[in-house]
Amino acid sequence: MTAATSAATSAANRRATLIKLIHVAKRELAQHGLDDVAYRQILVSVGKDSSLKTMAVPGMVAVLEHLKARGFVVRPKAGDRRQATDPGARKVRALWLFLHQLGEVRDPSEKALAAYVKRIAKVDDLHWASSRATDVLIETLKKWAMRLLPGAIKALADEVLVRHRAQPFDALQLAVFLRAANATVNYEGFDHHLWAWQDLMELLGRPVGGIAQTMEAKR
Repeated sequence: MTAATSAATSAANRRATLIKLIHVAKRELAQHGLDDVAYRQILVSVGKDSSLKTMAVPGMVAVLEHLKARGFVVRPKAGDRRQATDPGARKVRALWLFLHQLGEVRDPSEKALAAYVKRIAKVDDLHWASSRATDVLIETLKKWAMRLLPGAIKALADEVLVRHRAQPFDALQLAVFLRAANATVNYEGFDHHLWAWQDLMELLGRPVGGIAQTMEAKR
């Protein structure tokens, strides 16, 4: 087998594995409210393609990580390192994927997250981070997100305003928009900015992923 043939076979196997995992995730998350419309929106907004058959591998990886943030857990093979799934670890992972959604983190994979965890928490895997280290990771990621959220909220608010001018909102939608658009002026802290970002995304009909639910940010 030539090097080119070996590489092609490896790439094909990688695609097949990712497609299988995404299909499993879709099936499992359907039991928790992920319908076909929401799934298709995720393919387009996260994977940048409407079909897994034509989606690039980086898009598939992003889709899979997004579905993990919504609660899907890949069952490890024998000998694989178990993925940390305690509440603190899930918050770290959700924030990492949220930063990817904001366009800041290029690689949303577990491998890239592990490298970040090692740099900040000085451990080789999130599973081994202490409660204190996990808290540090969460707060560090929140601060990172807060450098981006005001700008992201403004950009979304501008988009929503254009839509409102084309097709005026009802009174409730308008109230949600005004609250969210003014969040960076009226409120401080990650939670309020996350709520504003989520409200604006929903007004635009875009999937927000599992960040708010995972962070347990209650209004």
